[in-house]
Amino acid sequence: MDISNQSQGSTSHASDFRSRLTPMLPAELRQAVDDHERRQSQRYRWRALRFLTYHPGLSQLMEALADESRDRREVLVEALAGGRPVQPCQAPAAGDCRGRGAAHFFIVDDDIAHLELGLSLLEERRTERFYTRLLRDGAIPGLDALLGDCIAQCRAHGRLLEETRQSLPARHRSLGSIARSRRRRRRIG
Repeated sequence: MDISNQSQGSTSHASDFRSRLTPMLPAELRQAVDDHERRQSQRYRWRALRFLTYHPGLSQLMEALADESRDRREVLVEALAGGRPVQPCQAPAAGDCRGRGAAHFFIVDDDIAHLELGLSLLEERRTERFYTRLLRDGAIPGLDALLGDCIAQCRAHGRLLEETRQSLPARHRSLGSIARSRRRRRRIG
């Protein structure tokens, strides 16, 4: 009796595994692309606002990246719809405008600017991986060239963000903080 229960359990587990491997339907794929790019665009828009007081040029850069993300979303969603007029996908809930544990909404110093540019770079690399997986898995048949363009655009954005981050003033640590960390290491060792 236990053996029959185990075999039924393993069969349901195998079917669960197979269902996770099932390719996404075009509507689901369109919604996933739409959601991903909407969130990306929204994050860039919030950063554009946050960078406004730190450096207007960085704010404009974030706004330009948000516009490119929006354009990429529109092109991909239209291509996934097969060139037909596209019904707008349901927009995800508005994101939280507060920074992640930040004391200020606006970016006010070099350390926070480095952190925010690093987060932007991380998110751009995630977007690149998202499109690389879609291309590798053949999730969107016939759109390999378009996905390749999206990947190239993400890489260019990543290089731009990295160069921008490196061009910011260097972060300085006080000598006292270095001496404290050395003393801690000596006590431990």
